[in-house]
Amino acid sequence: MERRTRARLIGAIAGALVLASAVAATRAATAQQRGTFALLGGRPKIASFARSQPSGGPTVALTIRQFRLDGKTAIVSYDVDMQKLIHLIVVRDDFGEFMHLHPTFDPATGTFRQSFAKDAGRSYVVYADTTPHGIGQQVFRFLIAADGWTNARQPSPRPYAAAASPPRVSAGPYSVVLARTTLPANREQFVDLTVLKQGRPAPDLTPYLGAAAHAVFVEASTLAYVHVHPTLRGAPAAAMGAMEMNAGAQAGPLMTMQVPPLPAGTYKLWIEFGGARGAVYVAPFTIRVA
Repeated sequence: MERRTRARLIGAIAGALVLASAVAATRAATAQQRGTFALLGGRPKIASFARSQPSGGPTVALTIRQFRLDGKTAIVSYDVDMQKLIHLIVVRDDFGEFMHLHPTFDPATGTFRQSFAKDAGRSYVVYADTTPHGIGQQVFRFLIAADGWTNARQPSPRPYAAAASPPRVSAGPYSVVLARTTLPANREQFVDLTVLKQGRPAPDLTPYLGAAAHAVFVEASTLAYVHVHPTLRGAPAAAMGAMEMNAGAQAGPLMTMQVPPLPAGTYKLWIEFGGARGAVYVAPFTIRVA
């Protein structure tokens, strides 16, 4: 009797292990997610896929591969944009956390790899911002579910409204002041911004990734994405569209950013800039566009 009970127990454990292994294998096989095109005003010219899984503790390991529209020809050649082949923007589901990362790249397979820590129980939206050679800027978003996998469905647009931020936001020892946090819809415009330190224009700013600053907009309902680069106030108009040539030459506290026409909605905005000794700071805003 004891032998039979032990045999049944061993069989049950073995069966459970086989089932767990099968579930894990099935999940790994389905963890790949096709990206949703997210660049406001653009159109998809490639296909983008991501795969993630927890890699221990709160850390998630993410890989991204991109293909021609045939879905089979891997893209292995990218243009450098603002000193990097890819800008990976990671945003927590409540917009309360923002990361700007630069994955490693394997040119043999066209694979980007990045690990990052996420908060338990929270999902994240990831934007892969790249410039495939000969194609131009492409941005795709992915959802990393609360359990760290990319096998969840992409979120559908959802209504979201919030009041505009105060014009002044703290970022470490600095404050960033926007001329306006409410903007007219569907109109290209320039918005001035000033970085202060101890109440005065900051004297110790440094360039960050080839620009005086970076500004990432995400529309909170549709999750549409815009990435622009503020320039020094008073720079010649031609320089606004020629960031790679001269925006990284200097940084200063008095800047302006050229904002493309934005549809009405609520936008989360993160302004990144280099401070003393090259430290990077982020100032978060909520922008109302109407």
